[in-house]
Amino acid sequence: MEKHQMRNMSVTDYADPKIDQLLKHTVRNQLESLLKAKLTTAQRQQALTQSFVDAMALIFSTTQATHAQLTAAFEAMYEHALQSMSMAELSEELLTRQYIAPTGLIMSPYNSRHTIKDIYRIQGYAKGIDKAIRGMLSHKDSITILYPACGPFAPLILPLLSYYKNHNEFNHEQIKVLFVDTHPGAIVTLKQLLDDLQLGEFVADIIEEDATVYEPEQAVDLLVLEAMQHGFTREGQLAIAKHLVKFLTLDGWMIPRSVSIKGMMIHGETEYNQQWKDAEYCHSDHLRDSAINERVELGELMRIDKSALLEMTEIELEDDIRVVAANTITIPTGVEDMSTRILAIYAQINTFGEEGLDQYDSGITHPKPDMNFYVDARPRELEHTHFVANSGDTVQFYYQLSGMPGFVPVKA
Repeated sequence: MEKHQMRNMSVTDYADPKIDQLLKHTVRNQLESLLKAKLTTAQRQQALTQSFVDAMALIFSTTQATHAQLTAAFEAMYEHALQSMSMAELSEELLTRQYIAPTGLIMSPYNSRHTIKDIYRIQGYAKGIDKAIRGMLSHKDSITILYPACGPFAPLILPLLSYYKNHNEFNHEQIKVLFVDTHPGAIVTLKQLLDDLQLGEFVADIIEEDATVYEPEQAVDLLVLEAMQHGFTREGQLAIAKHLVKFLTLDGWMIPRSVSIKGMMIHGETEYNQQWKDAEYCHSDHLRDSAINERVELGELMRIDKSALLEMTEIELEDDIRVVAANTITIPTGVEDMSTRILAIYAQINTFGEEGLDQYDSGITHPKPDMNFYVDARPRELEHTHFVANSGDTVQFYYQLSGMPGFVPVKA
């Protein structure tokens, strides 16, 4: 039934999920409470800008900031951005609307708001984008950056632009940004935030359109994209990147430069619980050797970079389902407890140069368990969603682009 409906959907159609009643009751009160601070518009905007600059200053400091310092700075940036969002006066419908588009989940502005305080995600991207910008402007007078699926706060770019402007690093004649998002609430919020940050001179355009169909009028130098969730599922990163990569200049770069998605067979209790009991926070620096040694790595399921995207060929199935072939892996033999393990899929992201994100650095790189993947075992009641294999089997992975994106394993 759902597949039949998807076939008749246009790129602007969607299916609304149920909204939590408690959320509906409290959202407006939460945002309106932020307005109680007795600040003039100028004071509010100054505090907002300073919070963005301070967060970036910690990231680029030659002295490594502590996690506590970063947490405080990013929390301040988040709170000031929320205050700007409240000034946009979104209706409750625009604020909370979340839906499934033909190429993945479209997050509501309310649920997207947390991204701006994802410390190590923004750090990995900001440092990478900064290196890419500096590299390009070393031999170009100006560059155009395309930022699709930017969300309400455009967190990978706006803090960086605020820092550049405050420190007189680069100006609007050197950098122009195209912001694209399909959610009208995100666009309204973004315009308010840009106005509050006084960054309008850096804006080439703000476009409300599905990034998988948007076509820029001219080639762009940098494509900055982060539309991911853990396990490389649900959101449309691959579909967007595959569509827009062809609009890069010949020497243009995509940020991230590469995303490597890997699989491993794990014991859930060790991986997700025991190794973090004494950790201050989840991060690749805190991975325990005992947990790493207990894993059975399956290898790379897919690598996404500019070259791979340009060569990628879609396979069209019935009901307008589109997939691309990923890698083939062979399940290891000789693992006595393989039947008790679960598949976990994780991403390692190289944004630019040596910058990036590893396992557990961000929500988007947390290994995601796949409870439908069985090796040397069978579920009590076999359903169509289950995949059953044995040690030594060869498995071909495909990646589904349409509907809810994710990996589909098939016995080779």
